[in-house]
Amino acid sequence: MASKNMQRILPGYLLLLLFHSTLVLGQHPLERSHSLSLVTMVPLLELERKLIDNLDNYTNALEQKLQIIRSQITVMRAENEKGGRNAISYLSNPLNAFSLIRRLHQDWIKWGKYMEQPVGISQIKAFDSWKNELPTELDLWEACAGIDRIQSLYDLKSGDFINGNINGKQYNASMSSADILSLADHLAMKNRPSEAVQWLQEVSQRLQEERLFIPRHLLIDEVDFLLLLAESHFKEKHYSKALPLLQNCLKLKPYDARLLRLWKSTQDLIERQPNPFPKDNKEQNVPVANAFKLSCNGPHESSTRLHCFYNFTTTPFLRLAPLKTEQIGLDPYVVLYHEVLSAREISMLISKAAQNMKNTRVHRETKPKTNRGRTAKGHWLKKESNDLTRRITRRVVDMTGFDLADSEDFQVINYGIGGHYFLHMDYFDFASSNYTGTRSRQSIILGDRIATVLFYLSDVEQGGATVFGNVGYSVYPQAGTAIFWYNLDTDGNGDPLTRHASCPVIVGSKWVMTEWIRESRQIFIRPCLPPAKGTSTKS
Repeated sequence: MASKNMQRILPGYLLLLLFHSTLVLGQHPLERSHSLSLVTMVPLLELERKLIDNLDNYTNALEQKLQIIRSQITVMRAENEKGGRNAISYLSNPLNAFSLIRRLHQDWIKWGKYMEQPVGISQIKAFDSWKNELPTELDLWEACAGIDRIQSLYDLKSGDFINGNINGKQYNASMSSADILSLADHLAMKNRPSEAVQWLQEVSQRLQEERLFIPRHLLIDEVDFLLLLAESHFKEKHYSKALPLLQNCLKLKPYDARLLRLWKSTQDLIERQPNPFPKDNKEQNVPVANAFKLSCNGPHESSTRLHCFYNFTTTPFLRLAPLKTEQIGLDPYVVLYHEVLSAREISMLISKAAQNMKNTRVHRETKPKTNRGRTAKGHWLKKESNDLTRRITRRVVDMTGFDLADSEDFQVINYGIGGHYFLHMDYFDFASSNYTGTRSRQSIILGDRIATVLFYLSDVEQGGATVFGNVGYSVYPQAGTAIFWYNLDTDGNGDPLTRHASCPVIVGSKWVMTEWIRESRQIFIRPCLPPAKGTSTKS
């Protein structure tokens, strides 16, 4: 209990310790995080299967020992009852008397040793060998953050969410009291007590139901639940709500010094408070970020899509195989290409990427770094690595008309629990007079990111839209499609209207592949021109 309290008081210190301990083990803690990509969570199901099989083997070892004992109890009890019916008559037979002495002197010593023999030693050793593969405290923190992101950003009711009703659709899944307590503890550690209370209010009834079918050692500690709820009310200055909860805690742990101090402090505050029954403050939901939330959760006009057409003109090849094109908007210019990847190509891309997923980095001009503004894992594929990537490269040329010789490699990305990417721009804005960074030699040669092509490799059941926050465009993932837009205007300056985000995935596995096109090779393909109709010139 003390350790949990310390976690609430010093969450940053706790994470620092976890960070340091994982580094000591030789693996960057952020790279190991399971919840950032659904495909990297698949091995956890296999690990759980092995653990279940191992536990089953353990029960078999226990049952084998029980069968041996029970079979002998029947024999021994029959002999004992035989003597008990007429003790003198039974013991008058020297064979019975001798056997009783010998049994008590020898057999029962052996039974004592047999009882002391540990059961399932091999299974216990197997479990110990898998401990390092189990998710860490940091993994749980990331998973809680993902659930919090989904619920808070989309304004989902916690009670519905707990019962498997997610965004208006009922699923065959729900949260246990242990799940709820972990999430509430996460919110409390982030100093969001009012939201923690919302979740904790659902625990009591569920805990009563779970006592009927869940073993005692797996049930949450009732004191942990009551104390967290009391502390959350205390932080909200709802002292009259916290006091009875603390009194219930003291009934379970009457000599706990921390509980006694908190109970006394709460009682003193109630006596000094002019109004001991303050009105509940209106629940304030702390959004992930206001602009991000509005972009993902706000209304999007269907009129943003202008019309559809076949693109015959970007390259000569398109005269034979035109691209199905849908205009999303003109300012900035964004189009959606349909059926540009086949199911087989998608399967091959995902299969190759899934073997070696790493945490995605938010790229800056100086150095790419991990940032929790983006929660996903990815894998880089060289454009010339095989026939598939070379074929897709040629297709991107047909879609954009650009030369990709010096552009970046493909990045295949998979999102995890509540996977998202905050509002951001893909360009570095080198041409702007406001740019103050130090450019690398590579960036001087390659130039800025003139355009982006984003392929969707999967459908997503709920959430996961790509939104352009400043202009209200939204595109939902559909396997085989790709969106294309210019990051730079015709003067080579970054276009702020291209600021976009990937909204949190609610339900589903979102796979995408990005291609960032550099500007140096496009000097004669898209030179600086007078403002063209339908092309942004903002700087």
